[in-house]
Amino acid sequence: MKAEALDGAEDEERSGNSELIQSVVITGQIIEALAAAGQPMRLTALAGQLGEPKAKMHRHLSTLKHLGFVDQDAKTETYRLGLKLVYIGQSAIDQFDLRRLAEPYMSRLRDLTRQTVVLSTPASGDAIINAVVESPNLVTISVRLGYRLPAHASAQGRLNLAFAPLAVQQRILARKLQAFTPRTMVDPAKLRERLTQIRQQLFDVSMDETLLGISAVAAPILNYDNELVGAIAIVGTTQDVHEPVDPEQLKLLRACTKAISLRLNSTAYEGLGIPNLREFIFD
Repeated sequence: MKAEALDGAEDEERSGNSELIQSVVITGQIIEALAAAGQPMRLTALAGQLGEPKAKMHRHLSTLKHLGFVDQDAKTETYRLGLKLVYIGQSAIDQFDLRRLAEPYMSRLRDLTRQTVVLSTPASGDAIINAVVESPNLVTISVRLGYRLPAHASAQGRLNLAFAPLAVQQRILARKLQAFTPRTMVDPAKLRERLTQIRQQLFDVSMDETLLGISAVAAPILNYDNELVGAIAIVGTTQDVHEPVDPEQLKLLRACTKAISLRLNSTAYEGLGIPNLREFIFD
């Protein structure tokens, strides 16, 4: 009876905000931690990362396992995300189609810059190409759908990493970073400085970092919580897209991503002096 009373009290416990139920908050944190880890985790590691007692963490994991949201390896006793979350994730994608929302803005940006425009979405710190609108030029840069851009070596990847949970940033920056070209950024200290800069200016540039001769300038799409849900990049040759960024390209790019972000009720672009261009106003 005492244990049941404690569990009931835990469900009613509030977390700073009177509308938040602490047990639900912890459940969300567990799912996010398992997603960010990129590999199965032990109970002790999860409890330590979230700062919760092991007994309390075990109760949450047992419940999530019962519901199919978490799986446990019988041999190692480690926990990983369950298959049911795959179906839930797909349903979320079906209900929130960022590609469909972004494509009119991407086409307009392509027409204004005459460069290939790419939409990417977050994937554990990296970026995955979700949509491409190719430039009208005779010589054009083609980008393959589903291609995974490295977190440290691309403008879109660094944008995703800049807005990723701290655990994801630490995991990626702790590993050996591959130098794809002589210009690839592989110094963790410099990358950390760059991520701070990205969060302040809301754009990033990469020149010759994954492939010599190819460059990109990218800006984030942010939601109502100012969380990154995607990134739009202008991609071209280093002759057409370069650092320092062409002021007109940057103005158009950030006006584009600001317009999409405003559709998602984001306030992140306010105060940066980025104009609302009529070219990106759609009924």
